[in-house]
Amino acid sequence: MSSLANLVYKYRKLTVVIWIVLLLGMTGVSQKVGSAYSDSFTLPDAESKTALDLIAKYLPADKGESIQIVFESTQGPLSPSQINPINSKLAALPHVSTVTSPFEGQGQAMSKDKTIAFSTLTLDVAPQDIKPKEISAIIDTAKSFVSDSLKVELLGNSIQRASQAKPASSEGIALLAAAVILFITFGSVVATIIPLFVAVVGLGIASGGVSLFSHIFTTAQFAPILAALVGLGVGIDYALFIVTRFRQGIHGGLSVEEAVKTSVKTSGRAVLFAGIIVCIALLGLFTVGVSFLYGVAIAASVSVLVTMTAAITLLPALLALVGKNVDRLSIPGRSKESHDIDTGGWAKWSAAIQRRPIVWSISATLVLLTLCLPALDIRIGAADSGNDPKGTTTRAAYDLLAKGFGPGYAGPLSIVAAIPKGADSSALNVLTSKIATDSDVDFVAPIFFTPDNSLGIITVYPKSAPQDEATTDLIDRLRNTTIPTAMAGSPVKVYVGGVVAIFADFGKALASKLPRFIGSVVFLSFLLLMLLFRSILIPLKAALMNVLSIGAAFGVVVATFQWGWGEALLGSKGGPIEAFLPIMLFAILFGLSMDYEVFLVSRIQEEYLISGDNSHAVRRGLAATGGVITAAAAIMFSVFFAFVFGGERIIQEFGIGLASAVLFDATIIRSALVPALMQWWGPANWWLPAWLERILPKFKVE
Repeated sequence: MSSLANLVYKYRKLTVVIWIVLLLGMTGVSQKVGSAYSDSFTLPDAESKTALDLIAKYLPADKGESIQIVFESTQGPLSPSQINPINSKLAALPHVSTVTSPFEGQGQAMSKDKTIAFSTLTLDVAPQDIKPKEISAIIDTAKSFVSDSLKVELLGNSIQRASQAKPASSEGIALLAAAVILFITFGSVVATIIPLFVAVVGLGIASGGVSLFSHIFTTAQFAPILAALVGLGVGIDYALFIVTRFRQGIHGGLSVEEAVKTSVKTSGRAVLFAGIIVCIALLGLFTVGVSFLYGVAIAASVSVLVTMTAAITLLPALLALVGKNVDRLSIPGRSKESHDIDTGGWAKWSAAIQRRPIVWSISATLVLLTLCLPALDIRIGAADSGNDPKGTTTRAAYDLLAKGFGPGYAGPLSIVAAIPKGADSSALNVLTSKIATDSDVDFVAPIFFTPDNSLGIITVYPKSAPQDEATTDLIDRLRNTTIPTAMAGSPVKVYVGGVVAIFADFGKALASKLPRFIGSVVFLSFLLLMLLFRSILIPLKAALMNVLSIGAAFGVVVATFQWGWGEALLGSKGGPIEAFLPIMLFAILFGLSMDYEVFLVSRIQEEYLISGDNSHAVRRGLAATGGVITAAAAIMFSVFFAFVFGGERIIQEFGIGLASAVLFDATIIRSALVPALMQWWGPANWWLPAWLERILPKFKVE
């Protein structure tokens, strides 16, 4: 880090110019090339993927997404004269393969009172290949027929993405909140603006990079928003640590050059370590073997990596240029105010904890365990459009379908049968009859055969909603009992597919891989902290504390989104937690938690090496870092919470989960539980077997 510090200071103007050029260049290139975001939840060996591949092979014109156009007449039964013109207009749009009429077939698309009906529009391209403006054209065309006597709503994943409010204002709210906290912390306008500028530059470059990476890896639609959320939070936090150390140096009498180099060699090194840990945890998602997670992991990692690099290069260069003017435009006397860490508020707080370490340890642990309790009830899956905000067309379409037919019509199952050439397919008739007798099946459409009879498709409408556990149970029952029984002895191979089945398979696959992933990340973090602090108890404590804080965050997410406690605030009723959220949230949070752990414990270790007194070290370590950790946590909490009001449920889940974990980590854990445990354990904190001390490489971070 010394070499980097010297280079950045020597070429400070060039460093700033390089970053500005990178920002302009990356922005220009990414805008010219565009993005290729897509949501692909399929798994290579999943039954639902096999069903999807068969449809794409034998019905290539229908390989795209199916969109439901839902109609409601407010003045008596619907008529063909109302619906046919709409379907004709939609059928003429680009990439529309077919549009069915509710007046066809056996009337399964028409409610009993004939006031609600739906048409199914099928696209001829994969979801990632259709442009947003083409989806908007479908919405606008359908909506142009709305009148006092006719409601028209649309349902589908592409429609959901196009119609929901975009969280464009979340970044602005986050920056405003961060600016207020930075100004309160520093008391200086200049010291406030610099971290924000660095974070914005880093985030701008990262956003362009994520957009370009989407052409290489399958990257989810929400990935750039998640990357912005994480990048903005860590970027401002990292800058806060370095600016704080720089100002301490200036106030302590160091020259600008010495203060810059010291801040890079100390806080900059801690930032580098923390950023690498976050990236390692995120890229560890590649070990899960689910391609959907790769793009999300890369997007978040790129954002963290770029903002971290900006914090240890661009930020010191700016500080070198600003110099002692870092305290300009400040509250009189506020920016240079110093606090005695032996007598200040944090020292008194630490002393109070140290007087009763066992009581504090047990109390804090019980609070965290209580917060973890809702997580035991977690049900992973995929929330349906019944959880979309009120006022969106997808929510209105879902409500109309539930009103006219039942909630299961918003997520039909596709039973796909591969029929060998010349084979007898009569067993499919038996299968259709058996499926119709299932207590959770509302309607089974007649079998559709391709012209060459190589493929048969049975559409099944459950009674339960797509997100309901009963629907998942129905899928399992069809696969494990109904289909094997009906098709026994037949050469025809039958697979359960459809969007609901895809999400069910995806959730089960991730649930089975989650324990292994958590174990590997916890073990890796244990080794790294043991290497850093030459201790057994400290890394063990850190791993357990991180798991507790993440468990508490999961508890808040479950209570808010699954139990529905957040419906009044967020407009989203209770539903399952998205399958990929636990594993993604764990990866991000475990990395972020390391930041505060390293910052606090390294200062305690520094004091212990000087004095040899564990109690003295704990008190001074907490007193010296408590204020900065609180400010950093407040910034990160504000950034994460700002994204809760972006409108997209998955981003809301990430926002609540991340904000909750940071809050618990900085308050209950770092400010109470960690110092209480370290006081309780005494010198044992720093014990390491002699044989292990000899073989471990030396590594230091401050």
